[in-house]
Amino acid sequence: MEMTTVSYKCPNCSGELKWSPDDQKYACEWCASLFTEEEINQHQPQEQTQEDVNFSEDTDLYICSSCGASIFCDHNTAATFCYYCHNPVSLQGRLTGAYKPEKIIPFKLSREKAEEEFGNLVKKKWFLPFGFWGQSTLEKMTGIYVPFWIADSHVDAHVDATSIEKIERRHGDRVHVTERHYAHSRSAKMYYEGIPADGSKKIDDNIMDSIEPFNYADLKDFNMSYLSGFLCDKYDVDKAEVLPRIKDRIEKAATEKLLSDITGPGAVVLTSKNVRLLDTKWHYMLMPVWFFTYKCRGKIYDFALNGQTGKAAGQYPVSIAKLFMLAAAITGIVGAIAYFILK
Repeated sequence: MEMTTVSYKCPNCSGELKWSPDDQKYACEWCASLFTEEEINQHQPQEQTQEDVNFSEDTDLYICSSCGASIFCDHNTAATFCYYCHNPVSLQGRLTGAYKPEKIIPFKLSREKAEEEFGNLVKKKWFLPFGFWGQSTLEKMTGIYVPFWIADSHVDAHVDATSIEKIERRHGDRVHVTERHYAHSRSAKMYYEGIPADGSKKIDDNIMDSIEPFNYADLKDFNMSYLSGFLCDKYDVDKAEVLPRIKDRIEKAATEKLLSDITGPGAVVLTSKNVRLLDTKWHYMLMPVWFFTYKCRGKIYDFALNGQTGKAAGQYPVSIAKLFMLAAAITGIVGAIAYFILK
């Protein structure tokens, strides 16, 4: 007899659902959500809407033959090079409506303002290669809408901690030290809203984290018109893959919040923690980023500037020539000082 299996995905995080005999529901091991079969069926993929069809028809998809990056934009935007590796890209066709974002934060910083902000940062870096901030670099600076997964989650958190009180008693010339150990426990149910994680493998996560936060007050319903003149990265990391990053951020924030409520003699030391994410809701959004890369000695260096707030981050190359010049200058100064001392 032919055997078949049925696989269910969590509507919240796309993780694998398994039947829980204790709860008599389907349980997600990733986000700890519970669902009945009726609830799961309600979240099955539905037919494509006319809005999704329009999105597919109005979107051009470009593929880089060198690094495989996928770039999409509207018909009015020319995508001629890959902003990751600088190689030409070719038109590949249309992007499906499944990649249509829910919300978008439009660019607030113009290209001129972004160049000015980057230029101010570069002036403070003494050991950048000669000609680093030249016309060729400026030409490769690109306005990009970066895909982000945004999570809202109810949290059940618990921490255990200890603190030590040291009591000193002096008896003649002797000092007796007594330690009192205190055990602390804190539990709370919390709600975290708008926890972000970028959905692109090509962009360094640390750089994206460094240019946060984005101000969600500027969120707009997605419309293709916002893409005009800009490129957009197609997400290649789904919400199930970014869940560990989201969970780490929430776990850290929840733990710090509970520990801040503990006051006791001596330093408070965390001994254990248990943070569970419940009923996680996901939103797919696009965030504005001015982005450019710089190739130095065969390595690609990434730079990003928040297209809403102007906050910047990047990986800076170091000029070997400038380091040698500094070393030579220091050697010359030390030699001159030694000469006059010994003279």
